[in-house]
Amino acid sequence: MPNIFNRLRGDSNAKLSLHSTAQGAAEGTAATSPSPVMPRASTGTSQRPSSKYWGPRAATYASNAARKSMDRRHSDQRNPSEQEAGLVAKEQHKMEPAGIKQPWLIIRRAVLSSWINLLLLLVPVGIASHPAKFPDVAIFLINFFAIIPLAKILGYATEQLALHLGDALGGLLNATFGNAVELLVGILALVKGEIEIVQTSLVGSVLSNLLLVGGCCFFFGGLKNNEQVFSAHAAQSYGSLLAMAILATLLPAAYNSLNAKDAELKSGTLTLSHVTAIFLLVIYIAYLFFQLKTHSALFMTVSLEERIEAAKKPEKKNKSAVSVDSNAVGDTTTVPTPAPAVTPSMGGASAAEINAALEHEESKEAGANADADAGAQEEEQQQDDDEEEIELTAWAAALLLAVVTGLTGVCAEFLVDSIDGLTDKWNLSPSFVGMILLPIVGNAAEHVTAVTVAIRNKMDLALGVAVGSSIQIALFVMPFLCILGWIIKEPMTIYFSPFTTVVLFITVLLVNYIIGDGRTNWLEGLMLLMAYVIIGVAYFLYPKDMDTSSTAL
Repeated sequence: MPNIFNRLRGDSNAKLSLHSTAQGAAEGTAATSPSPVMPRASTGTSQRPSSKYWGPRAATYASNAARKSMDRRHSDQRNPSEQEAGLVAKEQHKMEPAGIKQPWLIIRRAVLSSWINLLLLLVPVGIASHPAKFPDVAIFLINFFAIIPLAKILGYATEQLALHLGDALGGLLNATFGNAVELLVGILALVKGEIEIVQTSLVGSVLSNLLLVGGCCFFFGGLKNNEQVFSAHAAQSYGSLLAMAILATLLPAAYNSLNAKDAELKSGTLTLSHVTAIFLLVIYIAYLFFQLKTHSALFMTVSLEERIEAAKKPEKKNKSAVSVDSNAVGDTTTVPTPAPAVTPSMGGASAAEINAALEHEESKEAGANADADAGAQEEEQQQDDDEEEIELTAWAAALLLAVVTGLTGVCAEFLVDSIDGLTDKWNLSPSFVGMILLPIVGNAAEHVTAVTVAIRNKMDLALGVAVGSSIQIALFVMPFLCILGWIIKEPMTIYFSPFTTVVLFITVLLVNYIIGDGRTNWLEGLMLLMAYVIIGVAYFLYPKDMDTSSTAL
């Protein structure tokens, strides 16, 4: 034991001797240095910096930094970086498109595409509700919620098939099936002679997309982002097309205000509606060609930099401006570049020079961190933009589209059959059911998608879903059903009641005012939502037994 203590004591004395020798050498070097005396910045006293700080501690920091650098270099050699590992894993687990011989894989990918698909459990119940003689209210509610996930899967299958067909055919396919639920409900109601349900559901879809879906996009997107920008050229094109649709509905209403015989007015209104429907279809086809071929550049999304800059909150903008100004002022001072490393030879450096060097390093580090944050945000945005990938083959997507369309048609037929019982039981007007309730079914999936992308600051896509869907209803579905009624001898027109015409006109006018400048915020979204609530209350109070013969002719 004494030998051990003596040995430890000897080692300690040796270390103290080496430390004192190094300290003396450092003090000797500092004494021979011709540098002026450096005042300590913290106390304001003039004294020479301690060699204990600039000597052994600097060496310790340098040694630790070198060891950490070598450990990091060796770990990088053994394992790839986290980003590279993520890319490798993503490539390894990249989805192979599910083929037509893999039905369970197709079902799994379609069902897991959204949480809304939990409501698919109601589909078999809804199909069985009509043969089982359920009450009309139960049949309506069950099929009402069953159609919502079917509409979502219908959109998923359409998008997957469009990825295989290219831009032109894919855009045409999206235009055709983008409002498949409204089209199916309209066809079934038209065949049964429910003209008022067809007309109110079409106008209700336009109002729901413009006010409810668009308002939620602007409101919730504006809560997260200060302002959101989108293509002003696309917005102006959307506004012009909506104005054209309003013109098509105002003309029959103005024509019916003429002082003429009822029989002559009815015949003229039918003829005017049929002719107008044909030209509306021509305009819609020309619009697709304009958007997908000749002027596709007008509908390009706003750059990521502009979206990020507009989305910044005011306090963040002020902080960034102050940071830029401080960096500009710091650059006017003469500082060593690069900043001197902490070594024993710095014993004669002044405190001002050292502080300036440290401030320069801190400003560089802050700028690097800001650039890293902006880069991370940009990378996240780019990853969100690249999320869409092919998960189904063309034949698998076509099969899924056909099956889901059939199921949607069955549920929609039972839904339409139960409307009369619902209105009698709950004392509701058919106008309220067609204007408010039915559009929610067709727009629920689009609603979730549009709000999600709006919160992610992709307002071009959200606007295309909300306003673009309204254009499809007004310029494609409405004239198509009018021509179909002409073929099957049903008096389907595009002449609406004066109340509905005024509501539609004011809605389009309000939306054009809001989207005209290419920028939105949460207040504009709140205005659209409140307008939709007011219209909903008005149609809830709509007289149930009001004569609709002038509308249905």
